Amino acid sequence: MEENLKKYNPEGSELRKLQLKMLDILEIVTSIADKHNIPYWLSGGTLLGAARHGGFIPWDDDIDIELLLPDYKKLLKILRNELPADLYLQTPKDKGYRLLFSKVRDRNSVVYEEDDAIDDYTEKGIYIDIFPEERSYKPLKNIVDFFYGRSFRRLKRGKPFHSFTYFYEYTLSLVLYPIGIILIGLARGLCAITRPDNILHSYGIGNTTNHHAGYMFPLSSIVFEGKTFSSPGNTHAYLTKQYGNYTQIPPEDKRATHLLKVSYINR
Repeated sequence: MEENLKKYNPEGSELRKLQLKMLDILEIVTSIADKHNIPYWLSGGTLLGAARHGGFIPWDDDIDIELLLPDYKKLLKILRNELPADLYLQTPKDKGYRLLFSKVRDRNSVVYEEDDAIDDYTEKGIYIDIFPEERSYKPLKNIVDFFYGRSFRRLKRGKPFHSFTYFYEYTLSLVLYPIGIILIGLARGLCAITRPDNILHSYGIGNTTNHHAGYMFPLSSIVFEGKTFSSPGNTHAYLTKQYGNYTQIPPEDKRATHLLKVSYINR
C-alpha cells in the first residue's frame, strides 16, 4: 500500500502555510529575474521535490535557487530596488548575518531556528535561499574555504570575549581571513584561465555536490507547485549526481525539517 505523504503538509496545516508563503516569495524573486533576463535554476531539495513530488517534498521547509556569480550579483542589485515593501533582501553584508549566500525574507513573520542565540540580526522572517555558483575545482575550493569561509563566519559572529573558545577562534580568524581573500583572487584567476567544467557554491559557502556544466547548461524548466520555473538542463543527471536514486522515498527517520517554529506578525 502506497504511503500517504500528505500527512506531513495537509492543506491548512502550519507547514503547508509556511510552504505557500515561501512559494509566494519564490514567484516574486523569479519573476524579477525573468523580467531582467537573469538565468537562475531551482536546486537541491527544491529541484528534488519538483521532480519527485511535483512540488515541495511533503516534509520540507525551505526553497533554494542558484545563479552563476555574475548573475547573482546583478540580481541582488535589482532586488534592492524592485522587491515589494513586505520583503527584505538579506545578504552577507548585513550586520550579524554569518552566511555567504543571500535570502529574501518575509517581513511579517518570524522563524525560530537552532542558531537564534548567536544570529544577531533583526529580520528573521520566512525566507528562500539564493546561492551564488561558480566554476572551480573541489580540492581548490576546500583549501580556500578552510581559510575564508570559517573565518568569515567567526568574525561575523563576533563576541570574542564570550568565552576562551570564542576569543581563540576570533583572533585566529583575524589572521586567516586576509589569507582567504588573497586565495580567492588567485583561485578565480586560475579558473578564469582554465575554465573548469565543475559548478560549485562560491568560495566560503561550504562544500556541495560537484556538478558538471555539461548537464547544467543550457537551462531547462520544471513544474513546481503548478508553476513553471527554470531548472538545470538535465534534471535527471543533476539529481542522480547529488542524491543517487532520488526517486526513492527516504525512511521516516530521515525526513527532517529545519525550522523549529514560525510566528506571524499582524501589521
